[in-house]
Amino acid sequence: MDTTMDSMTTFRWLAATVAVAAVMGCGPRTSTVSGTVTFNGEAVANGSISFFPTDGKGTPAGGLIKDGRYTVTGMMPGEKTVQLSSPVIAGTRKDDYGGETRIAEELIPPAWGRASQNTITVTAGSNAKDFAVEGPDPRKK
Repeated sequence: MDTTMDSMTTFRWLAATVAVAAVMGCGPRTSTVSGTVTFNGEAVANGSISFFPTDGKGTPAGGLIKDGRYTVTGMMPGEKTVQLSSPVIAGTRKDDYGGETRIAEELIPPAWGRASQNTITVTAGSNAKDFAVEGPDPRKK
C-alpha cells in the first residue's frame, strides 16, 4: 500500500474542507447602515439615529446625524426598529430674571421616537437607507 497516496488524499480532503469552511465563514458578520435623514424635504442638521433589534435580543446600535447624513457600524444583521431624534430651538420665553430662555422641542414626530414602529431589515455588510420624514415643524408656530 502506498502511504504517499493516502497522505496526499487526506491532505487534499483536509484542504478542500478548510477551503469550504473558509468560504462559508468569510465575509462580514456585522453590518454598516448609512444614508440620509430629511425632514419635510430638508436635511436634518443635527440629531441621532438608533437601531433596536425587533426581537429584543442583541445590542442596539446608533450614531449621529450631521448635515443630513449618518453612518452606523458594527451592527448585527436582522430586523431593526428605527428611532430618530433631532432637538431644535423652537422659540424663546422670558425667564424669572428678565432674560430669555430658549425652548427646545423635538423636530421629528413622535412616531419616529421611543414609540417608533418603523422597521428595516439589515443584512450583513453595507446597507444604504434614507429616511424622509414628514410632519408639522415646531419651529414654525
